[in-house]
Amino acid sequence: MKYTTKWLTDKTRTKELIDFFIAHKTDTYISHGEIISGRAIDSHHWNPNLETILTEQLNTDFNSDDNFQLQILIVENENGKIVGMMIFSIIKSPFKKYAILEDMLLDQSVRGQSLGSKLLKEAINESKNWDINFILLESGVNNHGAHNFFSKYGFKKVSESYMLTL
Repeated sequence: MKYTTKWLTDKTRTKELIDFFIAHKTDTYISHGEIISGRAIDSHHWNPNLETILTEQLNTDFNSDDNFQLQILIVENENGKIVGMMIFSIIKSPFKKYAILEDMLLDQSVRGQSLGSKLLKEAINESKNWDINFILLESGVNNHGAHNFFSKYGFKKVSESYMLTL
């Protein structure tokens, strides 16, 4: 089967993206980004209102702000079905222009076909075109497969996150 990547430029596929995210998330995927955004209630439990939260987050017009842009890259099959996605934020601070790889998910049935690599390489290449200085990402503490994957592409551990629940 042939797969293609493309950056989404409109919101017409938001529901499809949300359904894909919900169907392919795992508890090991939860990191502080999911907790901060409200998508998860703690490091082991997704928010029961995840669909509503994702709908609001993905429908917000972040691209109207010159200092923050939300980009979504998908992989789709020949039939136009989403089999992978990446949510990518571009931040323009007064000192640096950088990106945050917020989320990256693949359909389990297409893993091992280098589609994660295809998504990541596309994001890295486009980041160079956008004059981005570096890409940050964070990952759940037990998401070892993701840690190994990103390490292969030169990502280095630069910090650890800790949380005190009150």
